[in-house]
Amino acid sequence: HADPAPDAQFREGAALRARAERAGARIETGATVWGAFGAAEIAAIVRGTAVTFRPRRLILAPGAHERPVPLPGWTLPGVMTTGALQTLARAQRVSPGRRVLIAGNGPLNLQLACELLAGGVEIVAVIEAAPRPGAASLGHAWAMLRTAPAIARQGLGYLATLRRAGVPVLWNSQITALEGDTCFVAARFATARFAAPSGERRLEAELVAINLGFQPETGLARALDVPHRYVASGLGHLATIADDDGRTAVDGVFAIGDGASLGGARVALARGRLAGLAAARDLGHAAPQEPATSATLARARTFQDALWSLFAAPPPGPIADATIVCRCEEVTAGRLRAEIAAGLVSLPALKKATRAGMGRCQGRFCAATIARLCPDAPTADAFAAPRVPVKPVPAAALMFEAPEFKAPLLERPTPPARRVAIPDLAATPRQTDILVIGGGAVGLSTAYYLARDGADVMVADRDEAGLAASTANAGSLHVQLLSYDFTDATPADGGPAGHTLPLSPRSIALWKEIAAEAGESLGIATPGGLMLADSERGLAWLRAKAAMEARCGVETHVIGANELRTLAPHLSENMLGAVFCPAEGRIDPLRGTMALRRLAVSHGARLLPGAEIVAIERDGTAWRVQTTKGPITAAKIVNCAGPWGGRIGAMVGLDLPVTGTVQQVIVTEPAPRLVEHLVAYAHRHLSLKQQNTGGLLIGGGWFGSFDPIDGRTRNLRRNIEGNLWVAAQVLPALRGLSIIRSWTGINTDIDRAPLLGEAPGLPGFFNALTANGYTLGPVCGRITADAVLRGEAVDARYQVGRFK
Repeated sequence: HADPAPDAQFREGAALRARAERAGARIETGATVWGAFGAAEIAAIVRGTAVTFRPRRLILAPGAHERPVPLPGWTLPGVMTTGALQTLARAQRVSPGRRVLIAGNGPLNLQLACELLAGGVEIVAVIEAAPRPGAASLGHAWAMLRTAPAIARQGLGYLATLRRAGVPVLWNSQITALEGDTCFVAARFATARFAAPSGERRLEAELVAINLGFQPETGLARALDVPHRYVASGLGHLATIADDDGRTAVDGVFAIGDGASLGGARVALARGRLAGLAAARDLGHAAPQEPATSATLARARTFQDALWSLFAAPPPGPIADATIVCRCEEVTAGRLRAEIAAGLVSLPALKKATRAGMGRCQGRFCAATIARLCPDAPTADAFAAPRVPVKPVPAAALMFEAPEFKAPLLERPTPPARRVAIPDLAATPRQTDILVIGGGAVGLSTAYYLARDGADVMVADRDEAGLAASTANAGSLHVQLLSYDFTDATPADGGPAGHTLPLSPRSIALWKEIAAEAGESLGIATPGGLMLADSERGLAWLRAKAAMEARCGVETHVIGANELRTLAPHLSENMLGAVFCPAEGRIDPLRGTMALRRLAVSHGARLLPGAEIVAIERDGTAWRVQTTKGPITAAKIVNCAGPWGGRIGAMVGLDLPVTGTVQQVIVTEPAPRLVEHLVAYAHRHLSLKQQNTGGLLIGGGWFGSFDPIDGRTRNLRRNIEGNLWVAAQVLPALRGLSIIRSWTGINTDIDRAPLLGEAPGLPGFFNALTANGYTLGPVCGRITADAVLRGEAVDARYQVGRFK
């Protein structure tokens, strides 16, 4: 409905928009920017259509969002943020409750209380964390009156309105818990002059609205590698570093408004004008310098500083262990603290260990809280890398066909830069019988079997264990040959890919044994895999592939369209048949990797995180390994460094044919059961499976970009679009879903067979490297442990000698 008497704030916004349109600006409404792949490649969906903007100058002004406050009971129905309730009251003239309690910090809570009073709602109280203004606050109050008298008078008017209505404002008080069984019924709060818990009081209400501040929406700026800083005030947040004009360190990119750094409307107006003028000058237009606007900006900042000095709240208190921190994945503070106690130190590691921050909101509401729980003080580098899409977007809008390809190979890729310091474990002995280099699935499996068999073993990793490919893959348990494993050039015995086939069923059986020892399923399911064909050519290829698999000892069956419909009724009716492999399935790689880590440690393996290998040399009959955590002496070494295995091999004079490829994974929102099997597609790049939680995981070798300077990988827009298009040809229902996350990681590339065993001429130096690392991790670890401890022979087809 239209408001016949809009307030001053609304009228000001409408006037600004009208001025922009009169000046010739095109305003695209119904638009969601979902990814920034470069300053000149901004991906958006505008009214349902995918659009790529390629600006000469980019000004980011995405605004801020409220920070939910994790408290006992904050997930109950009837608990809202102040902004959400204000939106209902202003836009819909709705209040979900007749008796409302408002709590938190700042003038927005006072404003909402007055607006609800005007609509006939009973306000039980306003609970304010800041102390009551007194004589010590007069200087701040005068600064506000001097720099923005109208706004200051408005604030005083809120307090007067509440006083006349008999609404208590409880200063210096904070909610400690929210009560209710099926919905909110009461809040417990404490005032600073009382000693909790005896000082706790209780207020009943039908609804509670809480606001303890905002945080900038920095996802796009961080995706563009714009520098950020951590602001410790309130609940803590990231802020984009930019000058008064909004100019950032990335050429051509500006960041302004509360989406860059919290400052309020007046600061945003001034910086917006300055940024517009600066961008215009960059493009050769005669835009003047405006000292008056700079002065306005200074006054607005003075006002903001005074305002938040007046409303200065104490730092947030500790979070109870039972309190949910990440409500998307239902991860509690206690679970996070348990992982920290077990040795994890960074937010990215906690994210992979617990899934905190992997839900629909992408950690926007919980990341800063998790960062505060980490051992070290939060910094901008402590936060997990942003993922695209920055907000969920419909998959259908992003589907565009792209041709097949061969993923580019990375020769000796740069290891990713460690962004959070790992404490030096000075008490850890730096001598071991066996040193495992690399803490991924293969390295942890090797350490697990070595330690379980009684060996003294240490795992050195440049980061925290399991943060690379092992937790960046999609968790497919592959058995049958993939599209790029079987071609016209494949020899009669199957070549390296065929030689590897017998290892996969054995390794999947070991994964199940690991799950049993860990006491959880690890998300393992083996309903079988389907390789689909939609043409007679594809069917002929499947028949030849199945014959090859039979010769290699792997069970597969060619099935027709009718049988395929019975097995998987939601797949496209265009499919003419498939190869069905009963042994294939899926695993949760996050749970699997962390289970391997726990089991290896429980059997006595020692982990040395943050130990980048610098050099390896002989020390008599032993090896001396130089690391960034100091030297390590070992009788034997196992190179499990994955795509960085070539770098390790070169340190001892080995020229290992190990490269890497950047591969991407896309995940959708949860959906009803659509596919039970691991699905692939003849002659196309695709792997598709559905998690137990309902999300569809989409991959298949579509590659991303690689930064040789810092070793980071990123998604490519065109490959997200191509991957989704191929997936929709197989599963049409995908068109009705949204994608919530995508990511990339470096996968090892050899020749489709693992590289195992002791290196010729280098007694005590072993390799354990494989392209299909997650499926084959346990079996490679088992074979390696047997070779290291008992001298058992390794199949010559898996040894480095095959390359001579």
